[in-house]
Amino acid sequence: MILLSVEGLSKRFGGLLAVDKASMAVPEGSITGLIGPNGAGKTTLFALASGFLEPSAGRVLFAGEDVTAEPPHRRARRGIARTFQIVQPFQGLTVHENIVVGAYLRHAGRQAALDAARAVAEEVGLAPLLETPAAALTVAGRKRLELARALATAPRLLLLDEVLAGLNPSEVRDILPVLRAIRARGVTILMIEHVMQAVMNLCDHVHVLAQGRMIAEGPPRAVCNDAAVIEAYLGHGAAARMRAEEAPMLEIRGLRAGYGGVEVLRGLDMAVSAGEIVAVLGANGVGKTTLNKVLSGVVPVRAGEILFDGQRIDRAAPDAIVAAGLIHVPEGRKIFPNMSVRENLELGSYRRGKPRRARNLERVFATFPACASAWPRPPAPSRAASSRCSPSAAA
Repeated sequence: MILLSVEGLSKRFGGLLAVDKASMAVPEGSITGLIGPNGAGKTTLFALASGFLEPSAGRVLFAGEDVTAEPPHRRARRGIARTFQIVQPFQGLTVHENIVVGAYLRHAGRQAALDAARAVAEEVGLAPLLETPAAALTVAGRKRLELARALATAPRLLLLDEVLAGLNPSEVRDILPVLRAIRARGVTILMIEHVMQAVMNLCDHVHVLAQGRMIAEGPPRAVCNDAAVIEAYLGHGAAARMRAEEAPMLEIRGLRAGYGGVEVLRGLDMAVSAGEIVAVLGANGVGKTTLNKVLSGVVPVRAGEILFDGQRIDRAAPDAIVAAGLIHVPEGRKIFPNMSVRENLELGSYRRGKPRRARNLERVFATFPACASAWPRPPAPSRAASSRCSPSAAA
């Protein structure tokens, strides 16, 4: 069942069209997100849904009934409650008394209202602070109080306007279970939110508003990858730029390779993005080292493709692959024992040109101080020394 439906809503303030023919549906029992850049019209849409503003066009339906002409208090009676982006509790009242203000909508008697308010305080984690003045609460406490006051009206639909704004990550993490519990007991939630951690973790469905218009809707992950949404937040051309940046640095497609009559790699697919550290795990003999040898051109490719920075390298010679910037550190960690540390290091840098070679060597010394300290001396041909400094690959 659709609990809230807005159909073709528009709101004009003089020459400004803040909401432009926006439509959305909120299923009963769901947590639905409404996201969009600042100034998109999200809070205005909330005000239209809750009766604080009259639409210039369109209509609002709640539980199948047209409530477009009803004032806020009648919609509250029906079960629509909202919080406000800027929280303004009654500073001179206690936490308990602030929550009671909402509870009086359903409970005419003082004691019944106090009891209902106490139960709501327990639900949102404010029970230990019931007698605390609202003015003494932290930002997180005030946000919970705003939520509690709306909950005290016993709503069917809760409109949350940036209830997580201003909270630190641990405070956001702590309130997410509270919101899930509210939904679990039957309250439908429509939330405006910029904290994408919450949107991704809580929402079943997300609508996106930009410049007053609905531009996308769907599951959170799909919406976040939508080109129109990316451009609404980051500007024209941002989606194309992000797609280019997200292309894998190394991509393996259907790779087959082996030795003689033995096929070791059979249809391997894999992708590695720039900046990632990726581990390849498996038992001995399954092809991990063979994969590295294929990537570095030492073992030929029988079928499939290898792309590095968008260019195919599956038919390239090892020296061309090194020149492209793909370097293989062999598992044996071998060095040339009769050559000096300097000669070992420079052997790995000859393709880079003298200025770049010098910069690379400085980076090696910063990463492996043992190499710098041993720079003038021939290295000892020990396994321990070669594990501390694998100079050819590093350089």
